[in-house]
This record gives sequence, structure tokens and C-alpha cells, in this order.
Amino acid sequence: MAELTPIHQEILRILKQKDSSYASPVRSQEIGDALNVSPSYVREMTALLRGLGLVQVRRGRGGGYYLNNVLGSNATHS
Repeated sequence: MAELTPIHQEILRILKQKDSSYASPVRSQEIGDALNVSPSYVREMTALLRGLGLVQVRRGRGGGYYLNNVLGSNATHS
């Protein structure tokens, strides 16, 4: 399994803190603002999280990222 970097852990923390879900995803712009990084960097970093099944994406208008419900709160523990 790939090692999560501090930025990955922070993205997971933000998604948990904001109670992200399919109905209420968090935009990459909002995550980027919280971490003081660009939205494109957030999208790049979430690719690993998506690949690991920790995060899912809702595409289109009103879309964003949310924690995988199957993992529940365990997703943010290292």
C-alpha cells in the first residue's frame, strides 16, 4: 500500500471535518484554500487517495470529493 504523505492526510482530515458525502462533496478549490495550495495540486494529490479507495469523486456541476462511506471514520487514521 502506498504511503500517505502529510498533504494526503490533511485532505482526508478536511473531508472528514466538512462531513463530505456524495450529497455534499468538497470542491478542490475549497480544499486548496484550506491548505494554501492550488486546486490542480489538490486534484493531483487526490488521485492517489481515489486509487486507494479512500476518496470518491462526484463529477460535474456541484461536484467534488468525499470520503468513501465503506471505510467510515477509519479512513483518516494512520
